[in-house]
Amino acid sequence: MERTYLLAGRPQPGGRDPAPGSLALVQDFVNTVDREHGPDLLDDAAGFVEWLALRDLGGAPHAPPPISTAELGRARELREALRGLLLANHGTPVPAGAREVLEDAAGRAGLRVLLPAEGAALAPVSTGVDGALGTVVAAAVVAMWDGTWRRLKACPRLSCHWAFYDRSANTSATWCSMSICGGREKASNYYRRRRTR
Repeated sequence: MERTYLLAGRPQPGGRDPAPGSLALVQDFVNTVDREHGPDLLDDAAGFVEWLALRDLGGAPHAPPPISTAELGRARELREALRGLLLANHGTPVPAGAREVLEDAAGRAGLRVLLPAEGAALAPVSTGVDGALGTVVAAAVVAMWDGTWRRLKACPRLSCHWAFYDRSANTSATWCSMSICGGREKASNYYRRRRTR
């Protein structure tokens, strides 16, 4: 996938629509890497800064925050913890430590509850990278509360793990794209069964 698509968070495989509302931020964050072909926007600070700037997170686009090696490592750790939770939305076990990673990021961000007239929200007190990561965690937590979280999944194909939003009536979608990952996995299983006969 092209780097510009990872930055923009679009297009979605299989012509899917992105996740609704702030849950799209979580989806975009998890999809900052193309695991099959590259690139990975969190390989270096420049890619992460560009991703943050396009979303007005962590500082103004013309003056993004400096990002330390430790902050970049925490961003990658949060991304993969979220991916693990999205894979668990298929019914697989939650990876050890995934929830704690989100809790730690929420703590560093100082998430607080806001109660405007229109409804409740979570917002980070911290600024910079911790605040930006806190905004991602806040979007995930709100989705867990409102029930939309279970529809955000990661494709189970090992070389993919792309985050997608399942709009099927019974939340039964498995693959990011049936024609790509679903088809490849079925073909692989077919050839594996034939070899074992």
